[in-house]
Amino acid sequence: MQGRLRKKPLSIEVNTECAHCGRSMDLEIDQDLNYRVEPEKCRPIVFVPDVNPFKLAEPSIIDSF
Repeated sequence: MQGRLRKKPLSIEVNTECAHCGRSMDLEIDQDLNYRVEPEKCRPIVFVPDVNPFKLAEPSIIDSF
């Protein structure tokens, strides 16, 4: 969203590990959810949770995830 408001391409780099096997992996995700992952043999699932911020039952949006 921020990239679209600024009319600039944005991306984020995430250094994480596989929840299944524990191997480290690096993800780069852009504003359109296109992603690149290292090592290439990793196949993560990238998604945006469907959360309506105006109808939260939880005290904050973080608790919804």
